[in-house]
Amino acid sequence: MEKRIKRKNILNAMPEIVWNTLTNPNKTKLFMFNCEAHSNWKVGSEIKWKGNFNGYESGEKGVILELSENEHLKYSSIDPNFGIEDIPENYLHITYDLKEVDGKTELTTTIENFNNDPERLGHVANGWDNIALPALEKIHNQ
Repeated sequence: MEKRIKRKNILNAMPEIVWNTLTNPNKTKLFMFNCEAHSNWKVGSEIKWKGNFNGYESGEKGVILELSENEHLKYSSIDPNFGIEDIPENYLHITYDLKEVDGKTELTTTIENFNNDPERLGHVANGWDNIALPALEKIHNQ
């Protein structure tokens, strides 16, 4: 069974622009299920997602685990409203790696720590592949 989701996309923007899309609340809502990401973007600080997607009110939260501006971001994430116990082993780990290639950005997204739950992995993969990544591509590949 697949234990993580890993996707690579080429976006028609420099890493600084893609980084802004990944960390600016006004931009995150354009691709992340209408949710704004709020954080001070420092390692150890909290990240909270606020928004409503198709009637579902997000309560997602986590912590910034690693950060190198315009290059690498890793954070933990859980939405207790989703019926998952709010304990450390249930937090997903989401990583964005950005690399400049010929004036564009190669964005590698990795989502891990599904706690051997194939249903959760499938649910997240479906949302990521069919909503988040296509919206992110649309923002930068118009």
